[in-house]
Amino acid sequence: MEARSKLIAVVVVIVAVAASATAVLMVFNKSADLMNSEFRVIVTGSMDGESRTEYEIETIPINSLVAVHKLKGNGAEDVKVGDVIGFYSPSLNGNIYHRVISIDPGSRTFTTKGDANTTMEYVGFDEANGIVVNVNHPAGEVVAFVKANILYLVIIVVLFFVMISAVSSLIRLWKE
Repeated sequence: MEARSKLIAVVVVIVAVAASATAVLMVFNKSADLMNSEFRVIVTGSMDGESRTEYEIETIPINSLVAVHKLKGNGAEDVKVGDVIGFYSPSLNGNIYHRVISIDPGSRTFTTKGDANTTMEYVGFDEANGIVVNVNHPAGEVVAFVKANILYLVIIVVLFFVMISAVSSLIRLWKE
């Protein structure tokens, strides 16, 4: 029985460390680098337009979790019309993810536009820093909820562990 308790304790510690690391990354709006990809939550509706079935990424609803493959070196050369790319916006102090609507190889620029926007942006090949490769709206809603309620969730988790500890102590006392 003791070996089982130690195993449970190790699993609890691993889960707690992973959850803590994830919470810290989310609070500071960062993402872990996983095999040259990162995950971001889309916080605006600029890509939440009509579904574009002719493209791999049809639309990106607000609060969607997106997987972004980082573009390094000449990676921007592989971007094609219809792809959703990321580029840094100093005014927002963060990335914007918009669809490529045209490419000018001569000037090495992409013309991008949010599906729900009317204005276009011109992005140099060297300014594009990622390409969206997957969208998961339900997972993004969960992340957005956790991010908005992190303090409450931490309190609930702490209370849960206090309760488990108290019940465990009571069971030990009862067995004696």
